[in-house]
Amino acid sequence: MRNLLALVGLIAILAVGYKYRDRIPGPWQKSADPAAAEVSQAAAENAEKKLERMRQSGDTIHLSAVEFTSYLRYRFHDQLANELDAPSVQFTGDTLTLNGRVPTDRLPDVREVRVAREFLPDTSEVKLRGQLRTLGSGRAALKIHSVSFAKVPVPHDVFTNALNRLGRSNEPGLAADEYPFRLPPGVGSARVEAGELVLAPGR
Repeated sequence: MRNLLALVGLIAILAVGYKYRDRIPGPWQKSADPAAAEVSQAAAENAEKKLERMRQSGDTIHLSAVEFTSYLRYRFHDQLANELDAPSVQFTGDTLTLNGRVPTDRLPDVREVRVAREFLPDTSEVKLRGQLRTLGSGRAALKIHSVSFAKVPVPHDVFTNALNRLGRSNEPGLAADEYPFRLPPGVGSARVEAGELVLAPGR
């Protein structure tokens, strides 16, 4: 989980350099968070209970976008504090979309950011869209279809380069735009199906 959040942060840094390569400021617009009205501590607790049931009984569980967003915000608040503000997740069919806002003052002091800092607003929106697939028991990969920073699409080669900087391994059958990661303890497989996150226990 923390590796995926680090990936979002790194992509944001690289995107700053790309977006402002000509030092031309673009239009900045804030978008409303569609899940914010429903995200709650109660929804996070409900997600936690489902995960515990999966570990105890071996049941496959289904988490809605609101439950998973609530789980991220309320159970990973400390880990997210320096990476991503107000994360929200949407599930559409078999596709996952992660949205969040990256505060400018939390971006690392690297060359790409220093060049563009004067053009940056206080926070900028990051959006990542992709699909999950299970690699093996307890392991999955996120195939990234698209990334945008401040509503500007990030080129494919920029975010694939970000994967390599994060130490992505060249495993057999793993595409250049896929990022492998270990699932939480007790979770054997994960997929997005019919607009829900489906988690099954490990064997």
